[in-house]
Amino acid sequence: MLLLVGFQAVAAGDAGPSDVDRGELLRTGGSSYPRLVRLQNSGEANGRVLVSMTTYADRTGFAVVYESRDDGATFQPVGEIRDPEGADEKGMCCSTLYELPEQVGDMPAGTLLWAGTAGVGADPEERRSSIRLWRSDDHGRTWSFLSTIVQAPQGPGVWEPEFTVSEQGDLVVFYSDDGDPKHDQKMVQMRSADGRNWTDLRETIKNDKFTVRPGMAGVRQLPDGTYVMVYEVCNYDPVHICTVWMRTSQDGWDFGDPYDLGTEIVSETGGQPLGTPTIAWAPGPNPNGRLLLAYQMLANDNGGWAPGNGRTLMVNDNPSDLARGWREIPSPVQISYNKGSVCRNFSPTLLPTRDGRSVIHVTTDFEKYIGGPCEAFHATGPIDGATTAAPPEVHPVDPRPGR
Repeated sequence: MLLLVGFQAVAAGDAGPSDVDRGELLRTGGSSYPRLVRLQNSGEANGRVLVSMTTYADRTGFAVVYESRDDGATFQPVGEIRDPEGADEKGMCCSTLYELPEQVGDMPAGTLLWAGTAGVGADPEERRSSIRLWRSDDHGRTWSFLSTIVQAPQGPGVWEPEFTVSEQGDLVVFYSDDGDPKHDQKMVQMRSADGRNWTDLRETIKNDKFTVRPGMAGVRQLPDGTYVMVYEVCNYDPVHICTVWMRTSQDGWDFGDPYDLGTEIVSETGGQPLGTPTIAWAPGPNPNGRLLLAYQMLANDNGGWAPGNGRTLMVNDNPSDLARGWREIPSPVQISYNKGSVCRNFSPTLLPTRDGRSVIHVTTDFEKYIGGPCEAFHATGPIDGATTAAPPEVHPVDPRPGR
């Protein structure tokens, strides 16, 4: 979970070379939690690629929205979301971007939704965080406030919303919740018939060991109707700090027993993805297509950095059997020094190109120096036919205390 509300200033003399080996700077000005969508229900705008990011300027946390009309090759700014709850050093983070696949309430298919956590700038004991939902009817140009999904009491935080539309036609939100005194963090969910009124709060994933922290959900629906969720579970595995898990649902609402952590994801060669997972669906050889997985770090299954750490994504060509078949591919953006931080490769995003043969990848890293501006980088690379590039040496795993 990232609490990024400002960007530390460092003297120019302290600047060193970026450790992004491959990838182009998407924007200047600080970026976190990038999220990609391709418009599919927006008439003449279909095919455009949008990316949202949270940033900070003038004591204000807010969102920026960029657009690509050349399939991810270049991006131009098109809109901003200036939530007043992110102003006056309150801060904004942990955001998501979603295009409605069908009508919900008075929102037609193609409506863009953005949600993020406001109020993250205060000390943890004084924080009053909330998840705020905004709507755009013009493909990200202008935005209007829709609802406060959840308002946390003073102290605990609510983080990292993710949306899907259930089989019943409700808008479902999943988010990470620090407010249960029995759990350091758990994942919960609610639903809404109109995006304004949220009901039926229920637990999605939890563990009775207090320090175990499930969260950071990513949800996609397969062509056969199955909903697939990926998420991290921190402080559960004694070897790896934040392993990546998945589970499925037939209706987008019921994901099973919240005490069942699901299925852990490990690649066919023993690569263990760690932290901040996101997924995307792509066409593939299977009628159900394929799933693409991005994450922060890659370890060996028995510990230590895997050769592809900072340089890989994963693909599953048979989403009907997601317990196996995950293969590593080179990530389009590649980072040479990737030992875990609140910036480097944190909560990346990905999306297939229009023809489904390649993947657009956006992730973050310090642009010039450690502790300096955290910026978004992007690149596009093939899904098939490439081999994973290895870093020059293998390092022991950094346990990232406090995750």
